[in-house]
Amino acid sequence: MVSLGCAKNLVDAEIMLGETLDGEFELELDPAGADVIIINTCGFIEEARAEARMVIHEYSALKERAGRSPKVVATGCWAERNPDDLLREFSGLDAVWGLATPASLQSAIRDLLDGAGGVSGVGKRTAPREGPRLLATPPSFAYLRISDGCDNRCHYCAIPGIRGGLISRRPEAVLEEAKALADRGVKELVLIGQDSTAYGRDLGKPGSCLASLLERLLSAVSVPRIRLLYAHPAHLDERTAELLLAEPRLCRYLDLPIQHISDSVLARMGRGYDRERVIALLDRFGGGRMTIRTTFLLGFPGESEKDFLQALELVRAGRFHHVGAFAYSPEPGTVAYGMESTPSAEEAARRREAVLEEQSRVAFAWLDSRIGGRESILVDSRPSPGLLIGRSVHEAPEVDGIIFLPAGGAAPGDIVDACVTGRKGYDLMASPAGGTKRRRQVKKRRKNGYI
Repeated sequence: MVSLGCAKNLVDAEIMLGETLDGEFELELDPAGADVIIINTCGFIEEARAEARMVIHEYSALKERAGRSPKVVATGCWAERNPDDLLREFSGLDAVWGLATPASLQSAIRDLLDGAGGVSGVGKRTAPREGPRLLATPPSFAYLRISDGCDNRCHYCAIPGIRGGLISRRPEAVLEEAKALADRGVKELVLIGQDSTAYGRDLGKPGSCLASLLERLLSAVSVPRIRLLYAHPAHLDERTAELLLAEPRLCRYLDLPIQHISDSVLARMGRGYDRERVIALLDRFGGGRMTIRTTFLLGFPGESEKDFLQALELVRAGRFHHVGAFAYSPEPGTVAYGMESTPSAEEAARRREAVLEEQSRVAFAWLDSRIGGRESILVDSRPSPGLLIGRSVHEAPEVDGIIFLPAGGAAPGDIVDACVTGRKGYDLMASPAGGTKRRRQVKKRRKNGYI
């Protein structure tokens, strides 16, 4: 299994593995020895599709090696979006599975091995995929998907056309999975959805909202950290804001994808909020109260130099600790696809690089200010006998920097009190300051890795 793209895609991959590896099939870590290779694609923008093309070609080439002819399957968002195009483009693909891949994945694989191929499971999804998961994350954290799909219909975004509208998971299902993850020793639950702050709007029940779910999670599980990602600026309500600022087990970390700050650009993007709303949120959560991550989309049709300079100035002002920036990618099926392509792709790329360069100065100054301070670090991995890699509450997994520290007696899953000693690029170095909180050993996890 090769999973590309975002954490939501990774959860799909984990569930597919959990459905499949139940006695009849086993996971092969060496692709050259596999009978079936599943590539879980991302199709959000052209850059993601370019990565998927490279991976599909790489694994399809295994068919040409003597003695092996594995079945190669593309699944995930790109497979859902353009299944027939994928089969035409890649002669090495045997099948394309959409997001509604048959519930009996074992049966689908047996059919594949018997010679069946083509397209299946496309456009039939009515609920977020659920089931046992084989976690692909370190033992320290796990993603907890609370919803799938999106109702926002931003003018540049193809996700609603791929994933469909908002479908929130039942609170009981979320709580049950959270408890299972906590029982396995997971120390940080990372809540994800296309728009996490829209959670519950489609359930039609009183109290079905993100704040209520957070309160129930805090009551039901004792994990030290719960982190919320993908908080849409238009949907972050007062009750959720108060919880994020007050509850010590909710990470003081706000993932707020504003995309832009110019009113005219935000309106053309169809984001549903304006500059005033963004500034109000930054004032509310800034000033050291929260670590703030955001994303910018540069080069959107009609973005003037003046619009761009507004975004650059906001970054220069140091309002964000972490920034991701993307150059606009025209996507078929979106409202923006029919808009005039100005500025050019080259100019959009230049603006993206300018924002990232400006943010690097802000980020490095912030990271340098942490040197000499003490922080609680959750250990994610031990890449070598003497080295640990971890994160504080200021870093979300896989998207932000990391913290290196000597191993000592700690292990993945431990929370270590450490002193920050230096910086290397976007990463920090630290030394244990004494007092390691050992994780509870869970035999169930060591036995089979399943929930």
